[in-house]
Amino acid sequence: MRLIRGTFPLAVVAVCALLGRSLHLPQLFLPLMPAVAALPAMGRSGGRDVLGAGAAALGGVALLGWGARPVNVVAALAGVLTVTALIRAAARRSRRQESKLARLGRLAQVTQAAVLPRPPESVGGVRLDARYLAATPGATVGGDICGAERTPFGVRLLIGDVSGKGLDVVGTAAETLHIWRELAHHESSLAGIALRMDTAVTRIHHHDGFVTALLINVYDDGRVELLSCGHPPPLLVRGGRASWLAGLDATAPLGLMRMVQDRCPTAVVRPAPDDWLLLCTDGVAECRNGAGEFYPLAERLTAFCGHEPTVVLDALEVDLDRYRDGGSRDDAMMLLIRPPSRQHSS
Repeated sequence: MRLIRGTFPLAVVAVCALLGRSLHLPQLFLPLMPAVAALPAMGRSGGRDVLGAGAAALGGVALLGWGARPVNVVAALAGVLTVTALIRAAARRSRRQESKLARLGRLAQVTQAAVLPRPPESVGGVRLDARYLAATPGATVGGDICGAERTPFGVRLLIGDVSGKGLDVVGTAAETLHIWRELAHHESSLAGIALRMDTAVTRIHHHDGFVTALLINVYDDGRVELLSCGHPPPLLVRGGRASWLAGLDATAPLGLMRMVQDRCPTAVVRPAPDDWLLLCTDGVAECRNGAGEFYPLAERLTAFCGHEPTVVLDALEVDLDRYRDGGSRDDAMMLLIRPPSRQHSS
């Protein structure tokens, strides 16, 4: 659409003038001049473009009007001036609306960041990097949550998925994250956090919803304890290969633990130096393409492992978004954690 800016209206006027004069029928081209003035309406043009197109159209009327019938010239002039005024007013309204939308967009980003903030780059020596792909276009928050807190019991991490779709679950997600933050600093065990969160989620959802969650405790001696509440296990990246972490038995999601009599099994691993852990929600682990095929996360992660972790997440984000294009879309979150080595933590 940049063609309609600058000299394009003037070129149209020149062509009309040349054809009109060469054919000795300039009056037939006079009605085209209001259309030349309306050219900026075809694109996102500013006030100067509108005035420039109007000036070019008036010049065309002057060129073609020489020797034409006065009534045709007057009609063409009136048409150019009317169209220019209308397009100018429309351009001003469009700019005001765009400015208002931009302000609202910035306000929404600040508000969303305050409601569901992303974790910092490092907490207690644990390096973190998060990516979020919203199912709702333009959204930066949804039903997926993650958090990281430095506590008296070590660094505690959470990644979770609140049941429900769209932006309606944002309030529930924010309340769930707030409850976890409080419990992370006061409950000595992951099981204790899970049981108290289960009660809270039941109250928040009014017995008709749940939250899948992965609770993690990174101890100062390098151990990593995990508790899965109906959540996909993490991927362990070791020696350039990614594999799903074995030995982690999942219990029921938060809000449904009464169905398994509050059973909360945990698993403990000791990452080797340079190991990564990739945590993800169902939007990643159960992502399907248009043909219904699952996204091969472990395989793709292994293929990207030759790069820095941040670059790996960037590549995964682009690859996942491309893969799920045409398939069902769900909120998707990835949280990459790099625990400190035991040599460093000692």
